[in-house]
Amino acid sequence: MALRRVIEILITLETMKISLLSLGLLLLANLTASAVVDLGSTTSHTPYDPYMVPVKQVFSSLHGDNVTMDKVNALMRQGRGFRYAHSDPYNPALPQETAARHVGDCKDKALWLCDQLQDPSARFVIGKMKRNSPISHAWVMWQHEGRWFILDCTMNSAPIAADKVSADDYVPLYSYSKGVSYRHTGNSSNVAAVAGKSKAPVASRGERLIAAN
Repeated sequence: MALRRVIEILITLETMKISLLSLGLLLLANLTASAVVDLGSTTSHTPYDPYMVPVKQVFSSLHGDNVTMDKVNALMRQGRGFRYAHSDPYNPALPQETAARHVGDCKDKALWLCDQLQDPSARFVIGKMKRNSPISHAWVMWQHEGRWFILDCTMNSAPIAADKVSADDYVPLYSYSKGVSYRHTGNSSNVAAVAGKSKAPVASRGERLIAAN
């Protein structure tokens, strides 16, 4: 009986050990997932600076509303409902123009959304929707309760948790918040794609094909 009891205790301890190990691995996986969100590093200039006047204008007027997730979901649905149309490949339209026409491309919709959020810590992002895409895309990064979300009302009607996105999707190159510009690690493989006008449009004609899907 004593030997049987010892064996039972050993089995219990081993089971507890495995459970604790599994819990530790799960926690580590969660921490790792959160750590992959590329928030970039501050930079004094970016290749898109000549076209960021509307972005800087909008961010300079943001006053810091505490927007709720419900409000963000409503804004995403509203922006998704705007008709997609591409005009200027570099300069985003002012939010009031996009709202009045209910029309815009990715950078127009992203800037409109920044204006609606009124959150100075939100990011206007230029990057690649797919890492190997030949064209650039624009979206918004927004933080809620310590977690970052991708807001892309050109392609989606709801926020996407940034820590759940594949490393090959929504690859940021540069982003902009109130008074700060950021350079992201995605640049290491895309530097040539943002070198000049002919290679780096934001919302090029080809993006219409993506938006239509």
